[in-house]
Amino acid sequence: MDNRALTLIACALVLSQALAPSLSGVARAEPQGEALVAALPPPIGLTERVPLHALSGYALDGLDPVTYFLPGGPQPGAVAHETVWRGAAWRFASAANQAAFEAGPARFLPRLGGNDPVALAQGRLAEGRSDLYAVVEGRLYLFHDPASRARFTGAPETLATVEGAWEALRESLVDPASGRGASP
Repeated sequence: MDNRALTLIACALVLSQALAPSLSGVARAEPQGEALVAALPPPIGLTERVPLHALSGYALDGLDPVTYFLPGGPQPGAVAHETVWRGAAWRFASAANQAAFEAGPARFLPRLGGNDPVALAQGRLAEGRSDLYAVVEGRLYLFHDPASRARFTGAPETLATVEGAWEALRESLVDPASGRGASP
């Protein structure tokens, strides 16, 4: 058999497996919420990177990181106020917010690499969403789902556990530039 025939057979097998539940009338149950977080594999070969919008490439989906700490909450950034920091494009609602960020970016970054603190406390990583957040003790935390946010904000004692778990995990992070372990 030539490669083309083998490729066609492999494609047919993949399609038959993918379509089998819909053809048989049996639906697969996809994990959601905490079940989805629990199903995630243990972290390995991770880098500390800010989550970027899949299409635009902007950090925090183009929301101004400074505005998370202001009374009105997160606001969209403007094209006129952009900067690139650590390989990510950041937008700001005003020149003043951009200047504040550039003077001390660490103050405005999501904690835990933008990962969900509840998942991290369970030894898993789940990327947080820019629209599900909490500012606790002057730090920005992002959450994977509303249930996770509710659990975190309802249990302040989780904060110390999560911060300790993050410091331990940071030691195993990989430097994206070199591929070797990153120094915290």
